[in-house]
Amino acid sequence: MAALEPEGKDSAAGPSNAGPSNAGPSNAGPSNAGLPSAGLPNSGSSSAGPSNPGPSNPAPAGAAAVGEAGTADASTRTRWHGGTDAGRAATGAGMEQIRESARAGETPEEIRRDHDLLYGDTAAARVAPYESVHRGVDGLVFGEATLEVRAAYQALSLQAPKLNQEPDDHIGLEFDFMAQLTLQVIDALYGDDAARAEKLMTHGTDFLRDHLLAWAPQMLDLATQHAQTHFMKGVVLLSIGALDSYAELLDLPFERP
Repeated sequence: MAALEPEGKDSAAGPSNAGPSNAGPSNAGPSNAGLPSAGLPNSGSSSAGPSNPGPSNPAPAGAAAVGEAGTADASTRTRWHGGTDAGRAATGAGMEQIRESARAGETPEEIRRDHDLLYGDTAAARVAPYESVHRGVDGLVFGEATLEVRAAYQALSLQAPKLNQEPDDHIGLEFDFMAQLTLQVIDALYGDDAARAEKLMTHGTDFLRDHLLAWAPQMLDLATQHAQTHFMKGVVLLSIGALDSYAELLDLPFERP
């Protein structure tokens, strides 16, 4: 799944003035649809960043808000690195599933087939990866949630990579938005811009509460039931753990199915 990109960037999508549509089957999804923060193996590219991505200047006192060891109190550090017991359990189980995938010798072809059956654009796709399908009255793509998510992205000058062609509310894009927002919060804190960091945190809290937490737990629960490979089960469980950590950090309830 491609990441969000700067707003206004040329896209392979249709014309920029294309309006939303309620057309599309309830299980529609692009064939490369994926879950956040984990790509399929041997995809031909690496998502690894540079080995020294952090800023070279010392962190200001405000960095304690994101759990800087030695300056933040113990409760802050625990919250930043932890999540709830259930979230940590999901993360641990996810890592074990990834290890089991390697032990079982699951091939990239097997994993990609499982991925496509879960979220792909075939009629047999089991789990729709779009918020509007799960929350809309008619269960169709390009619903009201799609436009709300698009506006949230635009507030950070971001847009979906295939604007007006594929829905903005894919779960991978929503997770990517939270990841990019978090990085901007950290940048603001390192830049000693507490006001911007607070504004971003508020935006992230609203987005998490009004969007991801409103549908992703149920969607991910379905995915754990239908995934047939250890690898894809691991990706789903790691996603649940990440969502739990975000919710716990921002003091939002995470209601599991």
